[in-house]
Amino acid sequence: MNELECMRTFVKVVEAGSFAEAARQTDTVKSVIAKRVNQLEEHLELQLLQRSTRRLTVTDAGTEYYERCVHVLAEIEQAKAAVHSTEWALSGTFRVSCNSSVIAAFLAKDLCEFRTQHPELQIELRQHDRFCDPVQEGYDVSVQPTSIPPGTLQKTELFPARRVIVATPEYLEHYGRPEQLEDLKNHCLAHNDHVEPDCTLRFEREGKPETVIIKPVVRTNTIYMLHAEIMQHKSMAMMPVFFIENELISGQLVPVLTNYAVSSAAICAYYRKSSFVPMKVRIFMNFLRNKYGNFPPWEQRLLVKHPEYASLLGRSGKPGS
Repeated sequence: MNELECMRTFVKVVEAGSFAEAARQTDTVKSVIAKRVNQLEEHLELQLLQRSTRRLTVTDAGTEYYERCVHVLAEIEQAKAAVHSTEWALSGTFRVSCNSSVIAAFLAKDLCEFRTQHPELQIELRQHDRFCDPVQEGYDVSVQPTSIPPGTLQKTELFPARRVIVATPEYLEHYGRPEQLEDLKNHCLAHNDHVEPDCTLRFEREGKPETVIIKPVVRTNTIYMLHAEIMQHKSMAMMPVFFIENELISGQLVPVLTNYAVSSAAICAYYRKSSFVPMKVRIFMNFLRNKYGNFPPWEQRLLVKHPEYASLLGRSGKPGS
């Protein structure tokens, strides 16, 4: 019996929630997964998992053993990283989950650039327009523009994802321009309920938080639906600047309620909570933070064309400020 391999398999089964899902994530036959866990239980003389036809339950002993396994495996990875840290070479498979808007705007190109810097790394990118738990679903990291509580995950903010309420000039000409937050209740709004499930829009004005609850005419978890709706002059919507940079620069979309700032949001990385973060996750997060910083390039380009939008983005109007 390879005890270390059996430990890794047991951890994967617990996190995946089933033998079948653990087999899928590791590209291993289900019977091999079950055999390794059985061998581990026989070796420890403990029942780690309770099996039934419908569900898999971790026993109390299994829970304690799982936590210790995670710590041991993290220490092993840390030891490997220490040996190779001077080389900064990454290899193996790097599995990333992200939503469609971030992938389309920049992350796809970023991952291609990242792999060029680390040619021995194999990249797997999967799109999810919902929150993806990287531990349960078998990813190294999930990149999300959300503020969902991390729970058993670690969350790191990478860079800001500032948002604005926008409409087309045609919409505003026909329906008028809102001047106060309460005016939004008299307008058609499309809403991304993946980001704000409770349909509450949060703003700041003169340093004080303000909120308004909306009743959207369109609810969706994909930004492409929001974009299609507003570009047909049918609605307004809260959109991230990175996704509508070109429309803002050209004037196809204009911000409204410019005396309010939308509460800050960020592109975040979610990954397993542990005393040791795998090197490929750490290097990838640093890569993104160094590339975008606190003043991402799409905001810089927008302010060159429209310096009057500086207050919306929390800037003085000069790139780099």
